[in-house]
Amino acid sequence: MSDMPPPPPDDSGWSSEPPPPPPGPTSHGSAPGGFAVLETGETVELATRGKRLGARIIDIVIGIIISIVVGFIDPLLLPILAWAAYEIFFVALKGQTPGKMAVGTKVIRADNGNLPGWGPAAGRWIIPAIGYVLILPGLLVHASLLWDERRQGWHDKAVKTLVVNV
Repeated sequence: MSDMPPPPPDDSGWSSEPPPPPPGPTSHGSAPGGFAVLETGETVELATRGKRLGARIIDIVIGIIISIVVGFIDPLLLPILAWAAYEIFFVALKGQTPGKMAVGTKVIRADNGNLPGWGPAAGRWIIPAIGYVLILPGLLVHASLLWDERRQGWHDKAVKTLVVNV
């Protein structure tokens, strides 16, 4: 045996040990640190509130541009339908609007992690749209994700979706 002290621990970030598993589930399918557990047992990382806001701002700008362009054809109903089609089409088929693509987030079903499909995608658009006609409920639809442990707005809860990082 030597009188030399043991070498210091390796703090270079390189280790032969595997990384620790994601945090385990707590109540209601949530997990600490911005994660959620799906019914399949898979753990997913929730999108931050900032990313969700960034995606929403991008999609609002795109929606306004679409509304202006189609508004030349029909200034009443067509801009609303075009904006709805934009949001619903992208979420149903890709889980991502261009805004969500830009910030690296995606909408998934909370039960199995699959794409939401047409019904939930339509619900995610209709619920806030109706709320904004009534003003205060529309603001609460989106604002509710600020205090929800799974970062879900009312529209997410109603159609059972989560917004996650990709």
